[in-house]
Amino acid sequence: MFGLFGYNFAGIDDRGMVTVYGKDGDVKYAQNANVDDIIYLGTAVPTTELSVINAFKYRNWDLSFMFIAKLGHKYRKDVFQGSNINSRFVAQRWQKPGDENHTIYPALSSWNSDLFYFPYCDVNIGNASYAKLRDLTIAYTFDRSLINSIGMSEARIYLQGRNLFRITAKGVDIDPETMEMDYSNGVGASSNAGFSVLPRSAEYYVGLSFSF
Repeated sequence: MFGLFGYNFAGIDDRGMVTVYGKDGDVKYAQNANVDDIIYLGTAVPTTELSVINAFKYRNWDLSFMFIAKLGHKYRKDVFQGSNINSRFVAQRWQKPGDENHTIYPALSSWNSDLFYFPYCDVNIGNASYAKLRDLTIAYTFDRSLINSIGMSEARIYLQGRNLFRITAKGVDIDPETMEMDYSNGVGASSNAGFSVLPRSAEYYVGLSFSF
C-alpha cells in the first residue's frame, strides 16, 4: 500500500506539455503512457528508525536529551500540475517557448491531462529522511538546606524544549514528519498527490516541581 510508483520524467516540451520516458527509453507525452511505463520510486514507510536517549548529572544539575531519526523513505512533493492555481509553484510554470529549458512545471490550463500524470513523476519524489532533537531538558534541584526551612522536602526547576531543530536531506524545504500524501489515487484540477503542512513547531516549557 505504501509503495510509490510513477513515471520517469523526460521534461516539458515547447508547448508546456509533460513528457515521460517509456519502458524502452522512448520519449512520449505523459497522456500516452501506459502501465508498462510505470516504475517503482520507493516506499513511503521508513526503512530505519533510530532514537538516542541520554542523561547527565553534575551536582545539582541534570541534562537529558532525545534524538530521533526516520530514514530510507520517500514522499510525493506538492507541485503545480497545470491547473491548481493555488500551488506555491504556479509562478514557475511554463509560459512561453524556451521556458522548458529551466522549469519542470507545465503550462497553465483550466483542465489538462498532465494533472493525472505529472504529480506521479519521479522528479516530484523527495527524500523524506529526517533527524530531530525531539527533547532537551535541563533541571536544577535545590539543596535541602535551602528549602527545609519552608517545609519542603524537595524542589526542582526545569527548562524543556521540544522539536528544537531538524536535519533533512539536501533540497528538502518541508518537514517530512508532517508531510501528507493522497493515497486515494484520485487527482483533480485543484488537488495534488502530496501536500505540504506547517512544520512541527518548537515548544518551550518552564516547570517547577516540589514536595513537602
